[in-house]
Amino acid sequence: MAQSTANKFLEDSSAKSFDLRHREIITNNIDKYNTAFERGKSKFYDLSNSKKKANLIKWRTIENLDRYLIDFEARFTANGGKVIWANDAEEARQEIWKIFEMHNAKTVVKSKSMATEEIELNHFLEKKGIRPVESDLGEYIIQLLDQKPYHFVTPAMHLSLEEIAKLFHEKFDTPLDATAEQLTMKARELLREK
Repeated sequence: MAQSTANKFLEDSSAKSFDLRHREIITNNIDKYNTAFERGKSKFYDLSNSKKKANLIKWRTIENLDRYLIDFEARFTANGGKVIWANDAEEARQEIWKIFEMHNAKTVVKSKSMATEEIELNHFLEKKGIRPVESDLGEYIIQLLDQKPYHFVTPAMHLSLEEIAKLFHEKFDTPLDATAEQLTMKARELLREK
Protein backbone atom coordinates (compact mmCIF):
# COMPACT_ATOMS: atom_id res chain seq x y z
CA MET A 1 0.00 0.00 0.00
CA ALA A 2 1.28 3.47 -0.91
CA GLN A 3 2.62 5.53 1.94
CA SER A 4 0.57 8.68 2.57
CA THR A 5 2.20 12.04 1.98
CA ALA A 6 1.75 12.94 5.64
CA ASN A 7 3.35 9.71 6.86
CA LYS A 8 6.25 10.10 4.42
CA PHE A 9 6.77 13.68 5.60
CA LEU A 10 6.81 12.59 9.25
CA GLU A 11 9.23 9.77 8.52
CA ASP A 12 11.57 11.92 6.42
CA SER A 13 11.48 14.87 8.83
CA SER A 14 12.22 12.60 11.81
CA ALA A 15 15.26 11.20 10.04
CA LYS A 16 16.51 14.66 9.02
CA SER A 17 15.99 16.21 12.45
CA PHE A 18 18.53 13.80 13.94
CA ASP A 19 21.04 14.16 11.08
CA LEU A 20 23.69 16.36 12.70
CA ARG A 21 25.45 17.21 9.41
CA HIS A 22 22.14 18.28 7.89
CA ARG A 23 21.36 20.47 10.90
CA GLU A 24 24.83 22.04 10.67
CA ILE A 25 24.33 22.88 6.95
CA ILE A 26 20.86 24.32 7.58
CA THR A 27 22.09 26.39 10.54
CA ASN A 28 24.99 27.77 8.48
CA ASN A 29 22.76 28.59 5.51
CA ILE A 30 20.05 30.14 7.70
CA ASP A 31 22.71 32.34 9.31
CA LYS A 32 23.74 33.55 5.83
CA TYR A 33 20.09 34.10 4.90
CA ASN A 34 19.43 36.03 8.11
CA THR A 35 22.46 38.27 7.48
CA ALA A 36 21.20 39.07 3.98
CA PHE A 37 17.69 39.60 5.34
CA GLU A 38 18.92 42.06 7.97
CA ARG A 39 20.93 43.91 5.32
CA GLY A 40 17.77 44.16 3.20
CA LYS A 41 15.63 45.31 6.13
CA SER A 42 18.07 48.11 6.88
CA LYS A 43 17.18 49.74 3.55
CA PHE A 44 13.69 50.62 4.80
CA TYR A 45 13.27 54.01 6.40
CA ASP A 46 10.25 52.89 8.44
CA LEU A 47 10.03 49.09 8.42
CA SER A 48 6.92 48.90 10.59
CA ASN A 49 5.01 51.26 8.29
CA SER A 50 6.24 49.38 5.21
CA LYS A 51 4.97 46.09 6.67
CA LYS A 52 1.56 47.60 7.32
CA LYS A 53 1.42 49.05 3.82
CA ALA A 54 2.44 45.73 2.23
CA ASN A 55 -0.18 43.87 4.27
CA LEU A 56 -2.87 46.33 3.22
CA ILE A 57 -1.90 46.05 -0.45
CA LYS A 58 -1.86 42.24 -0.25
CA TRP A 59 -5.34 42.01 1.26
CA ARG A 60 -6.78 44.67 -1.03
CA THR A 61 -5.41 42.69 -3.97
CA ILE A 62 -6.86 39.41 -2.72
CA GLU A 63 -10.26 41.01 -2.08
CA ASN A 64 -10.30 42.38 -5.64
CA LEU A 65 -8.45 39.55 -7.37
CA ASP A 66 -11.28 38.88 -9.82
CA ARG A 67 -11.06 42.46 -11.12
CA TYR A 68 -7.24 42.56 -11.11
CA LEU A 69 -7.01 39.34 -13.11
CA ILE A 70 -9.37 40.71 -15.76
CA ASP A 71 -7.42 44.01 -15.82
CA PHE A 72 -4.17 42.08 -16.18
CA GLU A 73 -5.57 40.03 -19.05
CA ALA A 74 -6.78 43.16 -20.87
CA ARG A 75 -3.46 44.96 -20.50
CA PHE A 76 -1.37 41.88 -21.29
CA THR A 77 -3.33 41.09 -24.46
CA ALA A 78 -3.22 44.79 -25.48
CA ASN A 79 0.58 44.43 -25.41
CA GLY A 80 0.51 41.33 -27.62
CA GLY A 81 0.42 38.64 -24.95
CA LYS A 82 -2.03 35.79 -24.64
CA VAL A 83 -3.60 34.64 -21.37
CA ILE A 84 -4.77 31.06 -21.04
CA TRP A 85 -7.07 30.31 -18.11
CA ALA A 86 -6.94 26.88 -16.48
CA ASN A 87 -9.21 25.46 -13.80
CA ASP A 88 -6.70 23.04 -12.29
CA ALA A 89 -3.18 21.64 -12.58
CA GLU A 90 -4.06 19.07 -15.24
CA GLU A 91 -5.75 21.63 -17.45
CA ALA A 92 -2.77 23.99 -17.04
CA ARG A 93 -0.32 21.24 -18.02
CA GLN A 94 -2.40 20.34 -21.07
CA GLU A 95 -2.60 23.97 -22.20
CA ILE A 96 1.17 24.32 -21.83
CA TRP A 97 1.63 21.07 -23.74
CA LYS A 98 -0.41 22.46 -26.66
CA ILE A 99 2.07 25.33 -26.92
CA PHE A 100 4.99 22.91 -27.04
CA GLU A 101 3.30 20.80 -29.71
CA MET A 102 2.45 23.88 -31.79
CA HIS A 103 6.11 24.94 -31.81
CA ASN A 104 7.62 21.44 -31.87
CA ALA A 105 9.67 22.47 -28.83
CA LYS A 106 12.15 20.10 -27.23
CA THR A 107 13.57 22.31 -24.47
CA VAL A 108 12.30 25.08 -22.24
CA VAL A 109 14.31 27.44 -20.06
CA LYS A 110 12.13 28.60 -17.21
CA SER A 111 12.53 30.99 -14.35
CA LYS A 112 11.87 30.20 -10.73
CA SER A 113 8.15 29.60 -10.39
CA MET A 114 6.37 28.01 -7.49
CA ALA A 115 3.27 27.76 -9.69
CA THR A 116 5.10 25.38 -12.03
CA GLU A 117 6.35 23.44 -8.98
CA GLU A 118 2.78 23.17 -7.69
CA ILE A 119 1.51 21.74 -10.98
CA GLU A 120 4.63 19.52 -11.32
CA LEU A 121 5.31 20.93 -14.77
CA ASN A 122 8.91 19.69 -15.07
CA HIS A 123 7.92 16.10 -14.35
CA PHE A 124 5.05 16.34 -16.85
CA LEU A 125 7.28 17.82 -19.57
CA GLU A 126 10.00 15.23 -19.02
CA LYS A 127 7.42 12.46 -19.56
CA LYS A 128 6.58 14.14 -22.87
CA GLY A 129 10.24 14.24 -23.95
CA ILE A 130 10.72 17.95 -23.24
CA ARG A 131 13.83 19.01 -21.36
CA PRO A 132 13.04 21.79 -18.86
CA VAL A 133 16.04 23.80 -17.66
CA GLU A 134 15.74 25.95 -14.54
CA SER A 135 17.42 29.36 -14.76
CA ASP A 136 17.37 30.15 -11.02
CA LEU A 137 20.67 28.90 -9.55
CA GLY A 138 19.11 27.13 -6.55
CA GLU A 139 16.41 25.54 -8.72
CA TYR A 140 19.05 24.53 -11.28
CA ILE A 141 21.13 22.79 -8.60
CA ILE A 142 18.03 20.98 -7.30
CA GLN A 143 17.13 19.97 -10.85
CA LEU A 144 20.61 18.52 -11.41
CA LEU A 145 20.10 16.42 -8.27
CA ASP A 146 16.56 15.43 -9.32
CA GLN A 147 15.18 16.70 -6.01
CA LYS A 148 12.27 18.89 -5.01
CA PRO A 149 13.07 22.37 -3.64
CA TYR A 150 13.88 22.35 0.06
CA HIS A 151 12.42 25.82 0.60
CA PHE A 152 10.45 28.08 -1.73
CA VAL A 153 12.86 31.03 -1.41
CA THR A 154 16.12 29.10 -1.06
CA PRO A 155 15.53 25.75 -2.79
CA ALA A 156 19.06 24.41 -2.21
CA MET A 157 19.29 25.52 1.43
CA HIS A 158 20.00 21.97 2.59
CA LEU A 159 23.20 21.66 0.55
CA SER A 160 26.70 22.65 1.54
CA LEU A 161 29.18 24.35 -0.76
CA GLU A 162 31.18 21.11 -0.78
CA GLU A 163 28.15 19.10 -1.95
CA ILE A 164 27.41 21.58 -4.72
CA ALA A 165 31.08 21.65 -5.75
CA LYS A 166 31.08 17.84 -5.92
CA LEU A 167 27.91 17.90 -8.04
CA PHE A 168 29.40 20.43 -10.47
CA HIS A 169 32.66 18.49 -10.58
CA GLU A 170 30.78 15.30 -11.53
CA LYS A 171 28.51 17.02 -14.07
CA PHE A 172 30.76 19.72 -15.53
CA ASP A 173 34.32 18.82 -14.51
CA THR A 174 34.82 21.92 -12.36
CA PRO A 175 37.46 21.75 -9.60
CA LEU A 176 36.34 20.02 -6.40
CA ASP A 177 37.56 23.02 -4.42
CA ALA A 178 35.68 25.57 -6.55
CA THR A 179 34.39 28.62 -4.71
CA ALA A 180 30.75 29.66 -4.67
CA GLU A 181 31.62 32.44 -7.13
CA GLN A 182 33.30 29.98 -9.53
CA LEU A 183 30.32 27.62 -9.37
CA THR A 184 27.95 30.50 -9.99
CA MET A 185 29.98 31.60 -13.02
CA LYS A 186 29.95 28.04 -14.39
CA ALA A 187 26.18 27.83 -13.97
CA ARG A 188 25.79 31.26 -15.63
CA GLU A 189 27.94 30.09 -18.56
CA LEU A 190 25.86 26.90 -18.98
CA LEU A 191 22.52 28.63 -18.61
CA ARG A 192 23.38 31.45 -21.02
CA GLU A 193 23.98 28.81 -23.71
CA LYS A 194 20.38 27.65 -23.20
